[in-house]
Amino acid sequence: MLLPKFEFHEPESIEKALVLKKQFNSGARFLAGGTDLLVYLKKKIVSTDHVISLQRIDGLGEIRENESDLFIGACTTMAAISRHPVVQKKFCALKSGADNMGTHLIRNRATIGGNVCNASPAGDTLPALLVYDAAALVESPEGKREIPLTDFFKGPGKTDLKNDDILIGFRLPYPPDHSGAHYIQLGKRKSAEINVVNAASFLTIDPGTCNILSVRIALGSVAPTPIRAPESEAALMGRTAGDDAFNAAAETARFKDCSPIDDFRGSAAYRRAMVGVLTKRTLAAAFDQARA
Repeated sequence: MLLPKFEFHEPESIEKALVLKKQFNSGARFLAGGTDLLVYLKKKIVSTDHVISLQRIDGLGEIRENESDLFIGACTTMAAISRHPVVQKKFCALKSGADNMGTHLIRNRATIGGNVCNASPAGDTLPALLVYDAAALVESPEGKREIPLTDFFKGPGKTDLKNDDILIGFRLPYPPDHSGAHYIQLGKRKSAEINVVNAASFLTIDPGTCNILSVRIALGSVAPTPIRAPESEAALMGRTAGDDAFNAAAETARFKDCSPIDDFRGSAAYRRAMVGVLTKRTLAAAFDQARA
């Protein structure tokens, strides 16, 4: 399959990119890494007359440490995220999500902004970003705004971005002491496969009592969008971390928090069962990190 013809633009600033988008309107699409968009163009899933690359815009491919949070630019590759020392130390669930996405070749090109804007319910970095309470930073001709990632996804392939919005990056608050998080994906193969189920969990505990002070659980591939699991989170708050609490949360997650479907990758019943398994395993791993 050959790419269709289109005009390719490489603006060097957000302002210039916004001018181009306004000029071409719905006839243009932004490109970050291109691992999704170019495939969709080849397969004629989408069409466009103009492609506006964001690769040459300063700052969109960087990871920046701030006083209270970590900024990850929208054009940062999965490989760069995985290698970053702060991600490895404080956001290891996100590192796992980046490591599990596709092959080495894909991870050297695919970007976190593209993965999020693709809005697949099975996206590898999305559960981790949700449990780290990430926010999307967006710029448009009207100015800048911040969207909590819990409000960002509107359906398969659909986000809260408007036609002239550019996703700049993500803000991830640093986890407090005695916190841990973990991500697991389940696919038919170890890589280069869309997930059947994926999950991430985050815990903060009281180091003396091991009571759970805060908890976030996110699930993928079991709803039209990646989702938080509010019922299972509520069931854990204030409880002592351990197998009993995690078993109860896993049962709540599989029966109350998700709505899986049957497809050629797996049945709804199988997905529901695996939600329980992955929820328990991610909580147990997060607890081990929090104690350490």
